[in-house]
Amino acid sequence: MGKVIGIDFGTTNSCVAYLDQGKPRVVLDKERYKIVPSCVYIYKKNDNVRLMVGRAAKSKYVENPFCTIHSIKRFLGKSYDSEDVRMAQERYFYILEKDEKAQSHEFDILIRIHEYDISTSPVDIAVYIFRYLKQMAEAYLREPMEDVVITMPNTFKTRYTAAIKQVAEKVGFNVIGLLDETMATAFAFGYLNKGEHTIAVYDLGGGTIDFSILRRVKGGYEELGSLGDGWLGGDDFDYAITEYLLREFKASTRNRRFADGKVYKDGITITDKDILRAIKTEAEKAKIALSDSAHTLIHVSNVIPEIDPDLHMDIKLSRDVLEYIVTDLIEKTISISLDAIDNARTLAPKFKIDALLLVGGQARMPKIKQRLREVFGEIIYDQILPEEAVAIGAAIYGNVLQAAKK
Repeated sequence: MGKVIGIDFGTTNSCVAYLDQGKPRVVLDKERYKIVPSCVYIYKKNDNVRLMVGRAAKSKYVENPFCTIHSIKRFLGKSYDSEDVRMAQERYFYILEKDEKAQSHEFDILIRIHEYDISTSPVDIAVYIFRYLKQMAEAYLREPMEDVVITMPNTFKTRYTAAIKQVAEKVGFNVIGLLDETMATAFAFGYLNKGEHTIAVYDLGGGTIDFSILRRVKGGYEELGSLGDGWLGGDDFDYAITEYLLREFKASTRNRRFADGKVYKDGITITDKDILRAIKTEAEKAKIALSDSAHTLIHVSNVIPEIDPDLHMDIKLSRDVLEYIVTDLIEKTISISLDAIDNARTLAPKFKIDALLLVGGQARMPKIKQRLREVFGEIIYDQILPEEAVAIGAAIYGNVLQAAKK
């Protein structure tokens, strides 16, 4: 029986962990990164369909966003008629279509790459990502990887589970356990902190917010309460920032015949989406930079080269403005957290939270930490990195299962 790996398959990023002589470790890719973008780029070379996965795929977004598939986790086990598809079509560049030949409405979404006349499914895109993670782990650990624990957001249930199992089977994984992401975080905390305790997990990843209250019991954890939102995460923070930058850019270019969000010249129409394509990546970079700095300069060359190759965007963005832009999103996460606690009180009226764990890259935002301290006090536990906690917890849980089986 070989090593068990834990996989945190995220909307924007993924992470793989394992136990080395009882100590949790994170797998590194060939470039020595711990975090892998959950992204696939599809292209053709010599009439053959080729793929890039991870960081290389993400780097192709500005060049060709129509062939850069991201945030696929949001569509696993979902119907084409779901609200998720409608929202994605407003924001994403790749095309979602209904698969009329699908035997189940739960798996009737197709991703259409018109440039190459290619159609693929969310499950197939996830397979490419999981295969990359498997190869990365095998190269790093120098042995075959089969046994795996895969984590899932609390808000995704039966249909998502079926889709993930289908993905794992196609890749060649033996799924020995599926684990809620907040529960995985609890196992990571419990590995370092023995004895009785009750913890809260604020998990704000790329696509979802989950807040759970978990109490240590014999053999694991008991969930007292949990709430979440499948369309509230780092992706949505980026979108809010991008919309702000779009408004600022349009305001600064009124003298260049901007009208109603469009520019006209020689019969060419440039829509908001074409501009968003150029500034989305910079919005994400600015958000990350403002976690450490009070100001950052956003520069984009050739924002709309089809109209004016000399038109650039230069916007100075402050942390105060950023926090104002995403205030409603932050407060919505706080509201979800407080509602989860109210629900937990019905099961355990007198529980006391001993530690608050922050999980997910978006949870690093200083304003979020400030609001959580204002609401919950000085109980934030920061001994586990937000991007690694879920994968580490999954690896620990997998080894518990493996030991029990032995």
